[in-house]
Amino acid sequence: MAYTLRDFGRFCAGLRLENGRPMRLEAFQRRMLAEHFKGATEVVIVIPKKNGKTTLLGAVALFHLAEVPEAEVVIGASTRDQARILFKQAAGLVRRSGLDDLFDVKSGYGEVRLTGYATKDGPRVRVLAADVMGADGVIPTLALVDELHRHPSGDLYGVFRDGLGPRDGQMITISTAGVALDSPLGLLRVRAHDLESFRRDARAKRNFARTPNGEFVLHEWCLESSEDVDDLRLVAKANPASWQTVKALRRRHESPTMTPWQWRRFACGIWTEGAEPWIDPRAWDDLADPALVIPEGADVWVGVDIGVRQDSTAIVVAHRLEDERIAVAARILEPPPHGALPLELVEQAIRDIAVEHRVLGLHYDPWTFRRSAEILEADGIPVVEFPQSPERMASASANLYRLVETGGLVHDGDPVLRSHVMAGVTKETERGWRLVKDPKMRRPVDALIALAMVCLPAVGQTSLEPMVAFV
Repeated sequence: MAYTLRDFGRFCAGLRLENGRPMRLEAFQRRMLAEHFKGATEVVIVIPKKNGKTTLLGAVALFHLAEVPEAEVVIGASTRDQARILFKQAAGLVRRSGLDDLFDVKSGYGEVRLTGYATKDGPRVRVLAADVMGADGVIPTLALVDELHRHPSGDLYGVFRDGLGPRDGQMITISTAGVALDSPLGLLRVRAHDLESFRRDARAKRNFARTPNGEFVLHEWCLESSEDVDDLRLVAKANPASWQTVKALRRRHESPTMTPWQWRRFACGIWTEGAEPWIDPRAWDDLADPALVIPEGADVWVGVDIGVRQDSTAIVVAHRLEDERIAVAARILEPPPHGALPLELVEQAIRDIAVEHRVLGLHYDPWTFRRSAEILEADGIPVVEFPQSPERMASASANLYRLVETGGLVHDGDPVLRSHVMAGVTKETERGWRLVKDPKMRRPVDALIALAMVCLPAVGQTSLEPMVAFV
């Protein structure tokens, strides 16, 4: 074979996907890679999630390794874990396709090497650490940059780009839409849109731009912000993969854990430009029942989020009603004008709850409440550690969103609880999205976090996995 698009298509036909089927290179994939195989230095691809971009780059990495003499393929992302997702796709293709005689996968090193080379400095695909220092000095023949919208700065992209010269290397960057036009991907996209060659194919929902010398190319599939994001036939045009049918998109659109901002970015390719409220305020208000009272002696779960420095502390009680809805009530303790709230006051408030109700579990973050939890456990209150890790909070956030959207939650209309709930915004992580405080508004969200924590055990979910994941 030669390093051409046609030969790459033949190579892909010999690969096996996770479903066991051969990898068939689709028309949109050929379009997005055409300039790369013609010699373009930088190709940037922005496309909604679930269009197979990571698998495609894994296949490109293996083909490049097999066909380019002394190949040095580097994979970079915002974190090493993110970069290893692409590496695992490449390794999976090797394993399923019976290519162990050609490629030697070194999972511990995050490398794929050509079989038969005795030293580790031979042709290889390798994952680089996320920090720029770890990538400095690299001279790749191919650099693959994954999810540029997550990169905190353009430093890693710049290091890769500057390292291409000595070996006439190339770079492919692939990402979904971001949230800030002043981010590395946002700035790059703005410059591309300003090129004289910029064109939009309104029928195919595709943007295209290329520098006069052909060294830089942008492909972008997306709806315009003014278009109807609920028109699934329209959304399907921005998702060119054959498996992204209207039926498949409808399942995603109607999922109770799909938020509006996720749908716009991840399915429609629309830049949301800043954080958005995680729910419509009307959805929360519709769940209010001013007459709600959790009965004395009822089984309850308790979640506590301790304020740091001048933040408030929130205690949320959850009780499962006979109709399976989760009834919640909150007690919010404000700190004194100067200094932090004494933990003894929090401990006593929880004891008071334990006198009135049967506490099935007090869920707390050990980073802030471990000693108090030990004291309360000695008092006979069952305690459960709930580290506020990205994984666990992604699961808790998705669960709370589902409860709100499906009417599975009821509250007493407490305005303070409402203010905490409405102050939350979403933050995307590699393990899913989670609820956080809006850094611009600095409004307290402690009751929201405690609410998310306590609703997870209240519905009987113990898994740390997010209820919906995007890969």
